[in-house]
Parts: sequence; structure tokens; C-alpha cells
Amino acid sequence: MTAFKSFRDQVLPLSSLTTLIGRNSSGKSNALDGLEVLSRLARGEDITEALESRRGPEGAVRGGLAGCVPHGSDRFSLGCSVRTPRGPIRLDVTVQVEPEVQIIAESLSGPTVKGPQQLLQSGEANPQVGDLWATWHNGKRGRDPSVRFRGSRLLTSQLPLRVVPETESGKDAVRCAETMIATLGGVFHLDPVPHLMRQYVPSRDSNLRRTAENLSAAVGSVQRTDVALFRRLIDLLRGLADHDIETLAVTRSELGDVMLALDEGRLGLTPAREMSDGMLRFLAIATSLLTGGGGLDLGPSNAERAEQSLMLVIEELENGLHPSQASEVLELVRQAGAENDTQVLITTHSPALLSALAAEDHEGVVVCRRERASGTSRLTRLTELDGYPAAMAAGSLGDVVTQGRLNDRREGDYTEFNRLLGIG
Repeated sequence: MTAFKSFRDQVLPLSSLTTLIGRNSSGKSNALDGLEVLSRLARGEDITEALESRRGPEGAVRGGLAGCVPHGSDRFSLGCSVRTPRGPIRLDVTVQVEPEVQIIAESLSGPTVKGPQQLLQSGEANPQVGDLWATWHNGKRGRDPSVRFRGSRLLTSQLPLRVVPETESGKDAVRCAETMIATLGGVFHLDPVPHLMRQYVPSRDSNLRRTAENLSAAVGSVQRTDVALFRRLIDLLRGLADHDIETLAVTRSELGDVMLALDEGRLGLTPAREMSDGMLRFLAIATSLLTGGGGLDLGPSNAERAEQSLMLVIEELENGLHPSQASEVLELVRQAGAENDTQVLITTHSPALLSALAAEDHEGVVVCRRERASGTSRLTRLTELDGYPAAMAAGSLGDVVTQGRLNDRREGDYTEFNRLLGIG
């Protein structure tokens, strides 16, 4: 996040499990918005349509285009680095929002048969025309050729459609662009809205949407196509509930639409319209984790991305869950991530969930904090904070956050450490 919302020159390091913590208004949601903006731009849509349209299921990005811009500026800058076996691929882009919305700078670099190369580099923007010239690495001798791109869309998303590579190095350039697009396109921000899950939905609408409004159809698809996974989902649900659950049922209306129901044996069926918010939210999270990219609505290219990696983003994972279930949910996140090649990024304020993190999970804990003097947000790995070793010796991370047990000055001054974690 070079210059995005409250961030300046900050990097959000992503692990197999990334846990983003910090005080309210520290910038956690802004960091997630940065990832969301890159994901939407990677789909190749017009920038304004991608970030401000309310017609699609995602709605506008929080704050719209204007909300992405740091105070006092007319543009925002974002980047992303993707790890690959051959080396990292890096994208950097700057978007101007006033007076015209357009890309004004973009670069893509990555590995080729000739080693790391600058694969795409934009020239000077022409606000009158709205187009942008950029050079791309074709691997031939001499200067790289220039190509005219639409300035209203991410140039990297246009590269595979605009050029025909004739050399291996040129083909690598296109492959790097496609890898970046596919990786960012695999970001799925799950934001379950329980009241939307309580209606009948068409059974064919089976790829889970962002709001999980079609949860009944998604679970119905699992029931039809993967018996073992369906049984696992039921077992997870039994561990959540405080009463007996025989199975999950998928009921049908006269028109063939479907709705989830709990089969509680002698107590009968409890339809989704009567299920608790916490249970519906848990079912949405569990379904998304267990089915992976093949079971989620990742956009028009969902079928092509079904076997590719997924980045699942869930804000406040603990919502609707009893504190005693934190360790079970984290174990599900770990197992599903390993089985489906899924990275998971969560935010949380739950001491129970933080305490359930294993020692190896701490490398993926990132603390977001707001600088008092400048008002900008900063991101730091938990393990890199001063006082971390002594803090963990005093108790679990959840205990540290809730009890502020590091105020004994005889063992050191942890005032700043406590403040960053929201203690006191």
C-alpha cells in the first residue's frame, strides 16, 4: 500500500494463515480494502465500474473511488508481489481519480528464461485521449515494443489480449501477467449476511456468493456431489450446536427452489429461516473453507480458477461463535487451507481466538496501528514488536491482550507494546 487510504509505504505480509489485529480505527479494514481493490482491477473491468458499481453482488468498494485516495491527493498507489517457483512477480499501479479516472503509472516485473525482467512499463499518460502507451518485454534484441492500452483498465489484465509473443522470454512475460491476474482474481472476501440466507434459492445457483445468500444451494450441491465432505460439514455443525443434530436437510419448494434445514430427530426440521445467525454464519465459513475455489463465486472465470489457489478473507471470524469454539474453528481453517491450497486472512478482536493460535501461527499475526502524530497506519509482524518474547513468556496472546499483564516495570517497560495490542 504505497499510498492508499490511511497507509503510506506499508506492506501487508500474507501467510497461509494471516491474522490481522489492532485497535478500532487502526486501519485493518483499509488494508483489506487494498486487497479487494487489486482483486477487482485484475478482472479487467473499467476502474469506475469495478470500484463504484452497485449493480453487482459485491457492491461498491467501501468509500468508492474517492475513499481510496489519501487525504490531500488525487490518486492512490497499490502493489502486489506473488511468489512463484521461478521467482517473485511484482505489480505496481497508480490510479488517478481526479479530474479523470485512469491509470497514470503501472509496472510489472518477474522471472523469464533470461532472468528477472521489467515485463511491462507504462509511459506518460494522456488525459485527453484516455489511452496509455506502455512497453512490454518481448525478449528480442533492441528496444522493447510499445503497445497502446486503455487507460481506464489495469494494463496487466490487457497484456495477454494485446500481444502475441514470439520468443520464450516474451511468453514468460504473458505468463507472468496471467499468473498475477489469476492470483488476484482468487481473492474472495466472505461477508456472510445471515438474514439473506433465510430464503429459498434456485438449486442451480450453487457457487457460494460473497454474502452467502445462496448458502442453501451451495450446501445442496455438496450433498449431491461429495458425500464425504457433506458428512464432515454435519460433524462440524454437531460440534457447534448445544443440542442433537441428526443431519442437514435440503428442502424443496413447489418451484424446485431449495432451503437448508436442521434435522433434529424427534424435534423435527428447523428451516434456515429459524436458524440462529451464528449457525448460519458458521455454515457459510465452513462451506467456503471445505469446498475451496471450486465452490465459490469468483466471477466469470470461476471454472478456469477452480484448481488454482484461493485467498479467503473473513472479517471478525469469531462473530456468532462461542469462545469455547475458537480452537475448533482455527483447526478447520488450518486443515482446509492445507487440503485446498487456500490462504486465509482474518481479522479478530477475540481473546479466545488469539489464545487458540499456536506458536507457529504467530509469524502470521500482523499488528495494525495508527501513528498519533501523522494519522497514518502501519503494519508490523507481531514477532517483530519489541517486547514480544517477554510477552509470550507471561501467558497466551489472548491473556496479554485482555489483561495487560505486562505492566510490571521490574521486568521492563511494555507500555508501547501494550498500546499497540490495544491493552489499557
